[in-house]
Amino acid sequence: MAAAAKSNSDNLTLDKVREALIRQEDTIVFRLIQRANFPVNSPTYDEKFASFSGSLLQFVVKETEALQSKVGRYENPEEQPFSPENLPPSLVPPQANPPVLHPAAASININEKIWDFYFNQLLSLFAVPGDDGNYASTASSDLDCLQVKVNLNHFFV
Repeated sequence: MAAAAKSNSDNLTLDKVREALIRQEDTIVFRLIQRANFPVNSPTYDEKFASFSGSLLQFVVKETEALQSKVGRYENPEEQPFSPENLPPSLVPPQANPPVLHPAAASININEKIWDFYFNQLLSLFAVPGDDGNYASTASSDLDCLQVKVNLNHFFV
């Protein structure tokens, strides 16, 4: 155990953290640019728009995270779902993820704040008003933006 901890701390250098943060920043910018290809598309967020319970966005988030849970995404403590209720168990064997986060970070979940910030403050800064009918692509792009933002925030928790 001590050898594993030493090996992991040796791999966690300031240069590697800096590189990881730069990659994540690039990913966030790229995802926001992709999302800016669509107007706001308000029906994506309307709970009365479709025949299922909740908005199309909520449906896409729930179903996407259920699939990601089945393939083990949330076995990694750095990954946290936006809709954790009733997620199916992973169908793949867990990987030995070396502990990178401080143990207390695993118990911190700020997804609700990220969700609120993204939809109530950030989205209007880069998505123009309007409706082009690409609701599924809009919801998928929103989820991509949210998930990459969650990963970056773990560096600062």
